[in-house]
Amino acid sequence: MADVQIFGNAPQSDRPRKRRRRTMACTQCRSRKLRCDREYPACSRCLKSRTPTKCTYEDGFLWQQPATLTAAAFTPDRGTSTISVHSRADQTGTINTPAASGLGAAPTRSDTLVSTIAPDSDPIAHAEVGAHPKGGHAARERGFLETVLGAPKAAVNQEPYVNAGLLQRPKRAAPEPERFSSLIDRDEDEGDSDDVLTPSHQLDLSPRMMMRGRETKTRFSGSGIYANLVAQFPDIRAFAEEIRLANPILSRVRPDLERVKRGLWKRKPLNEPFPEPTIASLMLLLPARPVADELIGLYLTYIESTHRILHVPSFLQEVQEFWATSGNPSNFSAGFVVQLLLVLACAWNLADIATLQEKSVTPLKCYTAVEWVLHAEKWIDNAQIKRLEISALRLHILLIMAQNYHGMKRSKAWLATGTLVKQAMLSGYHRDPDKYARISVFNKEMRRRIWMTIVELDLQVAIDRGMPPSVQSVDYDALPALNIDDDEIHEDSREVPEDRPASDITDSSFSTALGRSLGLRLKACHLMHAPRISCRYEEIQRLDWEFNRQLSRIPQWSLSEAADLVTQHKVALWKSAIETKLAQSLLSIHTPFAIESRREPLFSPSARSRLDAAAMILSTQKRLHETAPPLSLCMLGEWTLQAYISICQLLHTVDHQNPISFYPSSSAFILHTIPGLPDSLLSLVETALICLEGRSLLVVKGAKDYFFLSTIVALVKAKLWPTQSIMYKQQVVERILAFAQTLFSRHANCEHLGTPGMGCFKDNQLATFMVNPGMAPVLPSDFDGLCPPPNLGVTPPDDFDPFLDVFNWEDLTGMALVH
Repeated sequence: MADVQIFGNAPQSDRPRKRRRRTMACTQCRSRKLRCDREYPACSRCLKSRTPTKCTYEDGFLWQQPATLTAAAFTPDRGTSTISVHSRADQTGTINTPAASGLGAAPTRSDTLVSTIAPDSDPIAHAEVGAHPKGGHAARERGFLETVLGAPKAAVNQEPYVNAGLLQRPKRAAPEPERFSSLIDRDEDEGDSDDVLTPSHQLDLSPRMMMRGRETKTRFSGSGIYANLVAQFPDIRAFAEEIRLANPILSRVRPDLERVKRGLWKRKPLNEPFPEPTIASLMLLLPARPVADELIGLYLTYIESTHRILHVPSFLQEVQEFWATSGNPSNFSAGFVVQLLLVLACAWNLADIATLQEKSVTPLKCYTAVEWVLHAEKWIDNAQIKRLEISALRLHILLIMAQNYHGMKRSKAWLATGTLVKQAMLSGYHRDPDKYARISVFNKEMRRRIWMTIVELDLQVAIDRGMPPSVQSVDYDALPALNIDDDEIHEDSREVPEDRPASDITDSSFSTALGRSLGLRLKACHLMHAPRISCRYEEIQRLDWEFNRQLSRIPQWSLSEAADLVTQHKVALWKSAIETKLAQSLLSIHTPFAIESRREPLFSPSARSRLDAAAMILSTQKRLHETAPPLSLCMLGEWTLQAYISICQLLHTVDHQNPISFYPSSSAFILHTIPGLPDSLLSLVETALICLEGRSLLVVKGAKDYFFLSTIVALVKAKLWPTQSIMYKQQVVERILAFAQTLFSRHANCEHLGTPGMGCFKDNQLATFMVNPGMAPVLPSDFDGLCPPPNLGVTPPDDFDPFLDVFNWEDLTGMALVH
């Protein structure tokens, strides 16, 4: 490190300049004048005082642990992480993240190594590289996520955010009131302002990721998976363990909770083989015409208006002709019947099942729509279409959406959309059809609609899974679809209809308005889900400004007083969907920086923006929930879970006993200073949980997510109001038991429950718990301890944790919702 000159009142002389003695202690130990063992990232004294985040070191601190190792002692498989901070004369600095970075730098097999070059120093005379031996605090941190997620299911990025250095440079602790002036004086005297992080510094960060499995059999999930935020709740495991030990009833109902977690479709019909579909067998699957008409109306209102793939007048005409000649299957192709089945399956959960049953002459099974999807998928797989034309692309789009709506093959959605993008590009849909004279006006417009819908589907699943999108805006030149009604164009059209203003309500209003931000959202997704986030923070602020500009450009779409209910619901859905998609992108770009904002004041705007985006998503969800159930179901997605966890994480980290430690511009400071704000945010979270419960009861998949989210909100409440923690823990058990009881009761007469039937839930387990909360119920004489009935496929009793296994943490990485 360069020598530091000390100026006195006496004039300069030829005597040698004194060297400033290096402080061999963290800032906390130094302020208290205590001996420091200099452990990284937190010394033992700071650990014992439960303030590891305040254990920071002065700029230019040379890592000399008691057992210093030289660089030559490391074998080639042990990597190092470096930092280089350019001098003030440089226009930009480059800062690299370490293996233990809070933003998830790539882990190495060695312990954390740090090499620091002091600012304005001779590059040749750089500091030595040191490391502390294995078995220290960093080694204990490495097993954190492995412990929480259930080893060996998560094997990457074990270090939590809270104890890791952000940019691999020593950090100053948050200024305390009595030390604020002295810190300013010290900074001015020591001349370390060159190391202050500014928006123009070049950041080189690695986003957090998760990887399941071992060796060569692994599954990767990027930062978009909300389970990656589990590390923000280090006390969740202990909290869940307390609930388990205090409520033995969970052990009694364990086998049935396993069946709920795995999904009631596990045995039938998902695993039952069936012959290859034919035109005759497919037509036998179709419901009565009144049921089909009801579902088609719901599809056109809530799904087609946001995913343009059909020409509605032509489709309705084909449906009319189909029912008129349904007695002769040879008049129609099997492809059209498959398309019709998928349209009905997409809208199934939006309908009232009791109303559908009244219109049906035959009983409707609870998994009728699932059977439609399975048969349609098998027909598509066996069709062997060599050259995909527009009807085949429609089938693939509908199949992806139908599988998502019923919770099927969510982990493969990114593969499906990526393949679909490439298939469309092989057919030339990514190039604007105006360049080809042999394509009619009608087909040009339909090609544009199909292409934009495919790109939107791929982008959405990429954001949800934390993966890069398959294309960028430079990879295609297809123009957006026209803002017109479907009646303005038909197959015999010779002239292109006039493109109407964005403020006009048409059949394509949503896709036209959403398409304005497509390039921006593709850019943000590619940036945040790359292996390294290489940008300046001012670029993040620029993206934030552009996204907020897009939010301000959402058309108002004024409705007349005579507007029918369908149009009102369409417009409400359009506005909400655009706001939510933009807010999800804001969450994506700000979350990595918001988590570090308490230690780096530069990132305080990200914390504020993250809170605003999450609150916007949940507020929209609450508003639609109060308007109509179909609107609420349409707006549920991975973004809801991300917003839910983001708000819970923020409330969980707020220290209401020490508000002065927050930066005035931070979101935590606002939560403390605005009365009632935490309660309002928790109200949004609770409403979102109710919506997720309703969707889980319909889909009969995702119960583990519901259990997990119920536990998280109880943990947050218990931290905010510790005196009522027992009540909040009991609420978790009540929710889980009530959910399972309702689910089994709905399917009590369904054959897919198999031999076990309703299991323990044939009796009201919730009522039993409410009579004796926290007490072990009397077990029946024929119940052999905790052993489940045979052939259920559950884990042995000794390996079972009623909470951590029921909402299986590793399966959270399989979430990939497409909306």
